[in-house]
Amino acid sequence: MPRSREPFEARIDGFSHDGRGVTRVDGKVWFIEGALPGEKVVVRPIRGKRTYSLGVAEVILDSSASRVTPHCAAFGVCGGCALQHLEYPKQLSFKKTNVVENLEGAGVTVPEGILELQARPWAYRRRARLGARMVPKKGGVLVGFRERRKSFITPLASCPVIHQSVDRVLGKIAGLISQLTIPDRIPQIEVAAGENGTALVFRHLSPLTEGDRRMLREFGAEEQLLIYTQEKGPETAVPLNPDATPELFYTLKAFDLDISFSVTHFIQVNGAINELIVELAVDWLAPDKDSQVLDLFCGLGNFSLALARRAGRVLGIEGDSSLVEKAKDNAAANGVANAEFQARDLFSDAIADWNPGTFSHALVDPPRSGAIEALKTICTKVAPNALVYVSCNPATLARDAAYLTGPGGYQLIKLAVADMFPHTTHVESAALFVRSA
Repeated sequence: MPRSREPFEARIDGFSHDGRGVTRVDGKVWFIEGALPGEKVVVRPIRGKRTYSLGVAEVILDSSASRVTPHCAAFGVCGGCALQHLEYPKQLSFKKTNVVENLEGAGVTVPEGILELQARPWAYRRRARLGARMVPKKGGVLVGFRERRKSFITPLASCPVIHQSVDRVLGKIAGLISQLTIPDRIPQIEVAAGENGTALVFRHLSPLTEGDRRMLREFGAEEQLLIYTQEKGPETAVPLNPDATPELFYTLKAFDLDISFSVTHFIQVNGAINELIVELAVDWLAPDKDSQVLDLFCGLGNFSLALARRAGRVLGIEGDSSLVEKAKDNAAANGVANAEFQARDLFSDAIADWNPGTFSHALVDPPRSGAIEALKTICTKVAPNALVYVSCNPATLARDAAYLTGPGGYQLIKLAVADMFPHTTHVESAALFVRSA
């Protein structure tokens, strides 16, 4: 057994779900940052637990054929990415394995021919939250993503995964904040990029002066960015130039849809992958004019409005009432008359008593916590012929799929994994379930 802080050599024989190399030393599991399967590395221990220990690969003695040089100099420190050292084609294979192992571990039979959805792996992030902090010992204001597994800010002058409209000004934002009267009271900047512009939302914990606002306006005009300020919660985000600030939107070209969104609303980070998943879900469900589709966790209408282009009727359910109102606006703006939207807490105990009515098809796109309670209601009271489940968490997908293919009475017949977040360990997946004969 290596001493607690003494480096040691190890052969990496596995990969954890969060992108760390896995090895065993004297029967104890070690998770090694920066190591890939098959490599021999020198490990620097970080800390030990009763059942496992953590370390960092200080030296790569035998390199994996899949190892590549990261694009970003901050990789390994910045928490924005975890897999830049792994060649891109292997990243989705790793993620697919994660999804499959979770499903099989829950006793779910995985179909053959799993689809893999990929798009360009760089400059894809149209939504992001940048941290900001005044650190005089490090030269002043720092702007960037959090460090990996720490609360410190990684100062970034450039980021290869963020939208180009933000990357080109990333190195200027710290200097801008430094000129404000409250440089130590700006904790974060939200990024939102649409087809028609890019917004930066400056969260401020103390009031801005008119001089501060002028500097922010001038920066926005010079860099062709939409500047918002946010005093408290998301609902307080307001544009500095309300008369000259358009509402952002993204497109779903296959369905002739423009989806408008607020700068603080949730949208999928990767626009290209979102389009592919929406097209896949509609193709799998294959609704026609006689179809009635129930869309749970519908958000802005991302899936609902696309489905409405093919179906007879769509009902979208969402817990956030502001998203429901925006979905209604999007339906009206796109001339979609056969989609309606309702606000309902899909996690409350009352969901067990809800009876949504008759629907031939369903789509479920929950947050990371999954949708087990809502699914129980759908299976017992609606029993649609086909259901597409879109997931951002393999663990809750597996739990919910085990229910659907067990007491729920469905079969899993199609599965897709999508690289919504290239160079991270996050994976998006979609599964098609049909009622058992």
